[in-house]
Amino acid sequence: MLILSSLAGLLVSCMAITAGAAEVSKDMDSNKDKSHRGWFDSTLFHDEKDGQFDISNWLASRHGFLPVPIIITGPTLGAGGGLNLMFLHGGLTGTVAPNGRHVPPTITGVAAAATENGSRVAGAYNLGFWFEDRLRTTTAFGRPDVNLDFYPDILGQELSVEVNLVGWAFYEEAKLRLGKSDFLIGANYLYLKLDVSPVRQQLPQVEDLINVNYALGGLAAVLEYDSRDTIFTPTRGMYGKLVARTCAGWLGSDHEFMAYSGKVFKYLHLSDDFDLALRVEGQTVGSDAPFFLYPSVQMRGIANKRYQGQHVVEGEAELNWRVYDRWHLIGFIGSGKAFGQNKLKQKVDFSDAKWRSSEGIGFRYEIARKFGLQVGVDVAWGPEDTAFYITVGSAWNSFI
Repeated sequence: MLILSSLAGLLVSCMAITAGAAEVSKDMDSNKDKSHRGWFDSTLFHDEKDGQFDISNWLASRHGFLPVPIIITGPTLGAGGGLNLMFLHGGLTGTVAPNGRHVPPTITGVAAAATENGSRVAGAYNLGFWFEDRLRTTTAFGRPDVNLDFYPDILGQELSVEVNLVGWAFYEEAKLRLGKSDFLIGANYLYLKLDVSPVRQQLPQVEDLINVNYALGGLAAVLEYDSRDTIFTPTRGMYGKLVARTCAGWLGSDHEFMAYSGKVFKYLHLSDDFDLALRVEGQTVGSDAPFFLYPSVQMRGIANKRYQGQHVVEGEAELNWRVYDRWHLIGFIGSGKAFGQNKLKQKVDFSDAKWRSSEGIGFRYEIARKFGLQVGVDVAWGPEDTAFYITVGSAWNSFI
């Protein structure tokens, strides 16, 4: 869901750091004497093992307030940025439960961001880890004001329509760990109150779709599996998530429909220098869903909502090659298709829908060894766009 994606984008930086803290290796314990050093102590920016620039010790020393910059790139909203101000309820590395599992700290924060196409998003949130990480909660409240392009097919011609979506969003999720396993099961509730309007004079064929006020309330069941060695830049393990959502009047929704999504990420450590990552995702919504909740092909090099349909399937592969020391080169390729009935009652069968593909290259630097975090730059070539991305951790979204 796009508005949820926009709001969640403000949370990704803190969620990644928080969940990543649960994977910090035990050699972080040797740095406890550094936990109260200043913000710019030079000894916190070098790795004691290889002497290279590294921010692991600096991250481990953070307590209380922690500002995190938000960097936005890609063709969907254009370039932009913002600030995520987090308050850490404890150290960033968290604690260790009696069963040996690392427990991330609870985080409360506020965030805001803006982009060059006039989009603005602001919100507040709390990420909770309770009872030795047996229960995880997420609470978020925000105001999206987003400008997006949609591409309806009018009389056989695909046209661009720019739409503004502004309003309020609320999200609450609770997930319970099943025993000592890597499975989490739970539920979440999403409420959106949005005013949708054209940015400029638009086509009469879509006027009834893009000049409407929406109230949407949906309850979802969630099943999640996560055995990754780190959520930053994984090299081993698997992540999977299944979501079944119902939107209905008794939940505060003007529209009644079902939505389902599933994703699987698999990480293979091929050798000391090569790692392979594979991704498969699928989404589907009922035909009564608003047009902006229809899923779309989501890959680097393709703008979000560029290729929409009632159903979407996609897959991607990424190869990471450690060229020298902490420096890596990556290559990626993927393809997806959108099909089914659109909001103009036009239907495209799976066999008739086109595969929309992209490929690209990039580089990474391992900036925080103890957190398993790589950062770098990607360039992707899609069917129409060449896109530039600043990537922190994994390029794949596991948060929504």
